[in-house]
Amino acid sequence: MSIIIDRTEVATDKAPLVLWDNVFAQGTLTASTEATNGEKENAISETTYDFWTPTALPATISVTLGVSTAVSYVGIAAHNLFTNGCTVAVEYDNGGVWTELASVTPTDNKTLMIAFTETSDTDFRLSITGTTAPSIGVIFMGTALQFETGILPSYTPIAYAENIELLMSQTMNGQFITNRVNRRGASTEVNLNILDRTFVEATPFQSFRDHYNSGKSFFFASNPSELDFDVGYCWRNSGGEMRPSFTDDGIFYRTSMSLEAYIGN
Repeated sequence: MSIIIDRTEVATDKAPLVLWDNVFAQGTLTASTEATNGEKENAISETTYDFWTPTALPATISVTLGVSTAVSYVGIAAHNLFTNGCTVAVEYDNGGVWTELASVTPTDNKTLMIAFTETSDTDFRLSITGTTAPSIGVIFMGTALQFETGILPSYTPIAYAENIELLMSQTMNGQFITNRVNRRGASTEVNLNILDRTFVEATPFQSFRDHYNSGKSFFFASNPSELDFDVGYCWRNSGGEMRPSFTDDGIFYRTSMSLEAYIGN
């Protein structure tokens, strides 16, 4: 898992963020090729068990939006880009010429985020080159909601918060045989520092809160600048609704997120 900042870093890159409002799901989607049962729509369905699989490289998956829209992050999960020796580039249609915003060659198949200079346009795409056509289960693109006041301790990074369910085997007299992993995931609690009333009560936060409380998925990074390994494709835990509460002075809110996260290979 990692987040790549392919631009000049700024102070707010140390703040936790969520990428949730996916422009790839808001326009006309096209792909250069797609295999049978590897349709492009699989990459925007939020599920991690089905995939867009192109049949040849280079490959592209594009979105055309009705109005010019700002984007500055891409999230990719449930993929085999590393195994298949691929590089992924983020591009926009610059007056009829596809122009690169960022380019990454993943070093593993885990959840990936890419930060790049914010750009507004109607046409964006991912362009994939490499050795073998990959499969990609989840693609998000958009701007991020940042919680600039940070996270209160204690906090366990998603990368260290594995939940591993084992099928354990031993003989009748207690001899160890073997264990098998039945299910692998992660979960963690994110206690956000005090948030200003104007931030919490404004539309961007409230729109994300509704998305989160509805159990929909999003990408989360706790500190892109300093904890570049701490990235997750997440959804809320059962009973983990976001319920902002006033602090004692009645000026600020406190709230938290209870996260489940997908763990790739």
